[in-house]
Amino acid sequence: MGLLSDPDVGSAKWVRVLKRVHGPVCFLCYVGALVWFVLLGHRDFNNETYFSENALLPGLVTNEFNAEQSASQYYNELLLELETKYEEMDVMPVSWLVGMMSHIHLEVYTHNFTLHYPLGRGQVFRGTNVYGILRAPRTSSLEALVVSVPYRNVGSHQKTTAAGIALMLAFAKFARPQKYWAKDIIFLVTQHDQLGMQAWLEAYHGLHNENEPFHASLGSFWKPGTPAFNMESFFPNIPLRRNHKKALNPGTLKGRSGSIQAAILLEFSTPQIRYIEVKIEGLNGQLPNLDLVNLVHKLCQKSGIHHSFAKSYSWIRGRDSMDEWKNGFWTMFEMVLGQIDGVPDGNHGLFHRFGIEAVTLEGRDELDPGGKVPRVNSLSFCNFYKLGIALESILRSLNNLLERFHQSYFFYILASTHRFISIGQYMPSLCLLCVAMLIRALSLWVTTLQQDGDYNDKQTKKVTTKSSKHKLEKAKDSDSEEPGEQETQEVKKVKTPEKKKATINMSVLNIGVNYLLLHLIGYGVMNTPFILSYYGSLYYNKPPEVSVYFGIISIAVLLIFITPFLPYMLRKGPITYEELSLVNILVLTELSTVCLSVAMQNFSLGFAIAVIYTPLALMTSVYVKGSGKARACVQLLKRVWCVCVHPLVVVVASMVAYSRTLVADDTWLATLGRGSDAAMQAIMFSVADSMLYGNWLFNLTTSVILPIWLIFWQILNIKVDAP
Repeated sequence: MGLLSDPDVGSAKWVRVLKRVHGPVCFLCYVGALVWFVLLGHRDFNNETYFSENALLPGLVTNEFNAEQSASQYYNELLLELETKYEEMDVMPVSWLVGMMSHIHLEVYTHNFTLHYPLGRGQVFRGTNVYGILRAPRTSSLEALVVSVPYRNVGSHQKTTAAGIALMLAFAKFARPQKYWAKDIIFLVTQHDQLGMQAWLEAYHGLHNENEPFHASLGSFWKPGTPAFNMESFFPNIPLRRNHKKALNPGTLKGRSGSIQAAILLEFSTPQIRYIEVKIEGLNGQLPNLDLVNLVHKLCQKSGIHHSFAKSYSWIRGRDSMDEWKNGFWTMFEMVLGQIDGVPDGNHGLFHRFGIEAVTLEGRDELDPGGKVPRVNSLSFCNFYKLGIALESILRSLNNLLERFHQSYFFYILASTHRFISIGQYMPSLCLLCVAMLIRALSLWVTTLQQDGDYNDKQTKKVTTKSSKHKLEKAKDSDSEEPGEQETQEVKKVKTPEKKKATINMSVLNIGVNYLLLHLIGYGVMNTPFILSYYGSLYYNKPPEVSVYFGIISIAVLLIFITPFLPYMLRKGPITYEELSLVNILVLTELSTVCLSVAMQNFSLGFAIAVIYTPLALMTSVYVKGSGKARACVQLLKRVWCVCVHPLVVVVASMVAYSRTLVADDTWLATLGRGSDAAMQAIMFSVADSMLYGNWLFNLTTSVILPIWLIFWQILNIKVDAP
């Protein structure tokens, strides 16, 4: 630290080299990060999957499942029940499920939950879950496994799950008389998809909704007993506290088992499927233990079922290394895109926050929602027998577990169904991006120090010249003082006020206040959906998504015009070059730290933030007055690019590009309209997920990424005098 704070550091050789080459080095780091990420799809840069937990013993049991006829009977009865009684109703056949589970002699319970929708004027949704417990004959209900199916009615926009419910009931009937179970098995049917699963998990683990989330109140974490800061004190007419505390009431469970070790979720609409898609992405980018994923793929292959993940298909093999690399890259890229938003791709994603490993098995045919699948029509159909064999093999392997999953990997990226990339292999790509920003910050720091040192050196030279002339004159009149002593005293007298003058040009207080104010603005934007949705529904009778979307657009435009003037309002004198350079250094350090911190939980989101904002961070520089027309044009282009990477602009542009990918033949005007509607829904889902499930994408974007962008915007729009 002494080396970095020494004003004479500018004369060091490494500093001169750094100032000369930091631009090309940062550019090479950015390009190298992208190249490294692309190369990860090649087999030389990833690994073949393997089992770290030997207790699983996959495939060493003799399959005995013989309940395919029972599954077909349950399937036909359920379809008949839905067509006769529930065809026009969004109601789950609770009585039929309870009757079937009771007939199998399971411990059957129902679970009721209530959602008070936190936005707008508030709507109330109610649901019911049904679950039955098969008690293990060899233990005293200390551990459990979960087999779950989300209920979807016939009129749902998603595929029904009637075949999954039938297979689950048939397997429960098969497993009931078996004596080798060492863990309880919970057979669960949830209503309202993720909402029902979230309510059941919270009720199972005894969580209540009295505690407020972080964004409802800052709390008294700095000193016990300190009153909490909350937004309700500023908006007394809006029931913000009710919206936070009473959103999801999970209710209570009448019966429960032991600690849940793993969960398998089934999404089969029909027994005639071509292949199984294994879903693993969870909330906020969490992933299940790699051993569980490998177990599912291994036993699907053993059962004769074709399986896939993202763009990787088990029946497709690359013809050469280049073809294999392309398949690996697109599979990896598809997984990264799916993790960015932090939304789980199935109900299994809600188990991960409770330390439970879970995956979803989705049956697919020719109509794959992800696009056209190569050679899918050449695959043979799977029936209830093969699916039951695979489910039995998976659960019997999980039954062998002696402890929770703790070996293998929790942070990884899959390049195919049998190859993976560990955290030690993909993190260098992100580290290179952060290193580029830190090198840029170091270069600005030593440049600022050198300018201060050059200023003091110039003043010292002037003082030395004047004192040397004055010394010869006084030497003749005074014999009591030595010339050297007199010169030293004169230099000290003059240099001292000049150093103080250079120090006064740097106001750390003004910088800190502006920095804190921008982050408080981001915190306020994070809480605006409650206010926008409330007033939008009260005065304009608009749905919450419309009020929130256009309200956030208005706030974003307002901040673009206001924030460049905030530093002038917080001080009396002009802003100096040194102050703005220090702000640039701080925001570069913060952005690199945020990217690394986010990547520890969700690499895909941290990497995406770094890829988008590293170019802006590297090109942002302090604009000096009178730099010329060429520099002014360059500064204008930087401002345009800054607007293009505004968080809201990035969301809208992403949705427009996604809409264009889905409907390539449509006109651009229609694509823009569809993309804008998709962005509206995406923002609304992000807000709702943050309050109901704990997804922190919206909170991170508004309270961290937006303030960082506003600081870059300030630097690009403020003109300062030359140092």
